[in-house]
Amino acid sequence: MTWLLQEFTSRVAGVTHAVLVSTDGLKMAVSGLDTDAADRTAAWMSSLHSLARSASTLIEAPDGGFRQLVIEDASFLVFVMSADFAAATGPSLQPGAESGLVGCVLGVLADPDADVGMVGYEITLLVKSVSEHLTTATRGGRHTDGGR
Repeated sequence: MTWLLQEFTSRVAGVTHAVLVSTDGLKMAVSGLDTDAADRTAAWMSSLHSLARSASTLIEAPDGGFRQLVIEDASFLVFVMSADFAAATGPSLQPGAESGLVGCVLGVLADPDADVGMVGYEITLLVKSVSEHLTTATRGGRHTDGGR
């Protein structure tokens, strides 16, 4: 998936970085960020996704109602899109779901003067084109150490 994000960041005007993370914050693919920045960004994107999904419950939106969040700052734009398999096929996948799968989040950073509509459109096309690959297995079961 890294090569796909690299192609995306080089092709879409104004996009500088992209990261694909599991909804529980594990970095899966990255473009334009060093390892430390990618890890921090992965945690940030996962947190933003969780907050946005929680906010959708305040208005009693149907499960999986959250699609995309856009944050505008003076020096950058942030796009967070629910990019999990559930976005294309049905009920939300959450860590620990019976399916054993966790959904994904696509985070994109762009220049402040990027065309928000065009970047959002390109993100949607990217997610739809590879949606069947945008899940990951849940982390292993709890480690028990005999109470130590």
